[in-house]
Amino acid sequence: MAQPGWSTDALAQGYTGFRQLYREHYLRYARLRIGDRAVGAVGAAFGHLACRWPTILGSATRPAAYSWRLLGRCVTAAGQGGPGTADSAGELYGALPAEQADAVLLHYRLGMTLIEAADLMGIDPSALAAHLLMAERCLPQSLSSVLRLPEAGSMRG
Repeated sequence: MAQPGWSTDALAQGYTGFRQLYREHYLRYARLRIGDRAVGAVGAAFGHLACRWPTILGSATRPAAYSWRLLGRCVTAAGQGGPGTADSAGELYGALPAEQADAVLLHYRLGMTLIEAADLMGIDPSALAAHLLMAERCLPQSLSSVLRLPEAGSMRG
């Protein structure tokens, strides 16, 4: 149902634009966490998001923040019971709170700037910087290699 003052077409166009803006970034993130199951998890997240789009727009929550939390739940659900990724991405989530692990993956593994990663997560850049600082302080030595930015040629996955 459309919110007062919003046509069904405007809602559909807004959702479509949001999906076009974030889908590829979501897929890159999900591939790091769950490999080949990423497409299904991202599709599930956007399916749920489409059903709730008018409500999300009418709430006080930023659409990007709501969508990021939903994506995280879908990725976690898709990753349970299946083979893990071949690198340390999965270990991050055992060592750090999800927000800190997400910040590390987006900034250090995918090479996003603080502003880009914060926008994707729907948070302020200062909050993302705080997540990174806490992760850097709390990350076990065995995972510290994750805290290096990717080489220029490997950032687009």
